[in-house]
Amino acid sequence: MRSPHPEQWRQRNQQKKAAGRRLLTLTASNRHTLTAHWLDPQDGSVHAESLSHAGTFPSLTPVLPEVAWDEREIHDLFGDVPEDHPDLRPLVRTPRWPQAFHPLARSQTSPPNWHDVEPDNPAKLVAGEGITVMKVGPTHAGVIESGHFVFSLIGENVLHLDLHLFQNHRGIEALLEQRPVAAVAPLVTRICAADTVSHQTNWALAIEAMAGYQSAEELRWRRVILLEAERVLSHLNDLAQIPAGVGFQVAQQRALAMKETWQRGLKALFGHRLLFDTVGPGWAQKPSIDGIFILIDNLRQAFKPWRALVQSHHGFMDRMHAVGVVRQASAERLGAEGVAARAAGTSFDARTTMPLYQGLSIVPVVQRGGDVQARFLVRLDELEASLRIIEESATRLRRSPTADPPWVLPHDLTGHVVTYTESPHGLNVHDVEIQAGRTARYHVRPATYRNWPLLAHAVAGNAVADFPLINKSFELCYSCTDR
Repeated sequence: MRSPHPEQWRQRNQQKKAAGRRLLTLTASNRHTLTAHWLDPQDGSVHAESLSHAGTFPSLTPVLPEVAWDEREIHDLFGDVPEDHPDLRPLVRTPRWPQAFHPLARSQTSPPNWHDVEPDNPAKLVAGEGITVMKVGPTHAGVIESGHFVFSLIGENVLHLDLHLFQNHRGIEALLEQRPVAAVAPLVTRICAADTVSHQTNWALAIEAMAGYQSAEELRWRRVILLEAERVLSHLNDLAQIPAGVGFQVAQQRALAMKETWQRGLKALFGHRLLFDTVGPGWAQKPSIDGIFILIDNLRQAFKPWRALVQSHHGFMDRMHAVGVVRQASAERLGAEGVAARAAGTSFDARTTMPLYQGLSIVPVVQRGGDVQARFLVRLDELEASLRIIEESATRLRRSPTADPPWVLPHDLTGHVVTYTESPHGLNVHDVEIQAGRTARYHVRPATYRNWPLLAHAVAGNAVADFPLINKSFELCYSCTDR
């Protein structure tokens, strides 16, 4: 591979961004190569820019701030150095890691000798008279996953929030290397519970694309139903947590009751409350179509009065207004995904380009305020839109009697595919390379990976007491980040 000049690497990728394309992944390999995959939202085509290097490469972060975390992670896991990166502090690695240990570089064959020191990485703080530093986590009072937040405060105002995630980094990408194709699904399914159907679908689409498998119409509708059922579940959870952030307990408890009813319905229809193990190459769980319509009808009976309750409560709606604002320019500059992007005026929704949704009416729900209220309103409308998509897909499924074509997973499968889905949190991407039936490289770029830095941006300038509300309005996934 002929490597472009460093400035050409930056210019080519910067031009893709300027042309309105969306960055899917920035994937590194232990062959000292980088590949940036870009999606054209107009026609759904994917374009790649590649760079070979000798251990150092020109950082894209100065011109594309959205890849700041990608390049820090590449530095930690491969040892490759992004030159001119403005903040090359450790992201995944901790002081306990030996200096020469880079788990995806394959430069070390024996287990590392961990340093017996405190695991906290240095925080980026604001210095000056009257500055207070407040740390939250990584262990929290609630039953949530681990995240460490370091606030620089002046009085009650947040000047800067430094995020320290990856507290329970599991090394999924390393575990997937050289794994037989038939043994990949259990790990991919459990990358995270909130976006599990999205992850499973990405894996299935990758294998089917490599094998040239043509799915039946019925299979497509079953997958759409599962993806949208997951979106409804996620949005019900988030719509419950936002009122909890301001003490609106009636709204929270009623929303949690709707969520529980929906999960019990998922268990009855698909066999699992979180929809684990429901999608795979060549198949997806078959639900009762009548059961789908009954579940939706039951949810609507509860959701309609609940929505009227929260939207008519002026104190609640006013409390969300102008809090945690993300402007459209910031959302686009930082690569915002999903609800966070659409609440800031960006209309992109990957479902509009996915072949899976072809023939369905997908109209992105957009708000302009960019605040907590906008993110709340987007979820309200998206939930109702998802119910309509499920109904339409179930109706088509009833008219599609064809069964899944018999198919056996090829044992010698070889190929390289990038797949994506619109998860409940936004654009979720898998970069999958298979050689002779085993995974050579598997890179996962979940939507929350882009939105965590955006959360820190949204918190700055607000009162520290607003943090729980802002945080819940994003309701990001720790597990996807800790992959």
